[in-house]
Amino acid sequence: MSNDQFKRLDPKMVAAKKQEGVVSLFVYGLICLALLYCTFQWDWPMWIFVVATCLSIVSAPFDIYFVPRWTYQRWRYCISETSIQIEKGIFFKRKILIPMGKIQHVDAKQGPISKKYGLFTVILSTAAGSHEIPGLAEETADSIRKEIEKHARLDDEQV
Repeated sequence: MSNDQFKRLDPKMVAAKKQEGVVSLFVYGLICLALLYCTFQWDWPMWIFVVATCLSIVSAPFDIYFVPRWTYQRWRYCISETSIQIEKGIFFKRKILIPMGKIQHVDAKQGPISKKYGLFTVILSTAAGSHEIPGLAEETADSIRKEIEKHARLDDEQV
């Protein structure tokens, strides 16, 4: 399949991933505060707090700016009558091919941040495991589920 047949994720996924990054940084901050408390309360070494704080500060631009954009740019999926292809990966690229006849279950999930942006994650389950296509608009997720159902039903009739 050529690259022009591959579809991208919804652009709102970038904003959702940025918000997830902000939540992660908030959690990192709470961990740093807990380490600071432990340092003064129980005389833990100060370097533990300093290293954790430095890692939190260094990870901030990645969590909020780079990773959301890179994820959007690198994720692709393509659905045909016989298979589903997923291309993903920022540093290590993965190309996944799922035969349509091997799909046993299709599910759509939505977390609180995804719900705010109206995004869904479609989960494709096979006997070997499951694969996800995140950051899809509700209409796109429903059409993917219906298209897989249509092709899977054809495969069942052909067997």
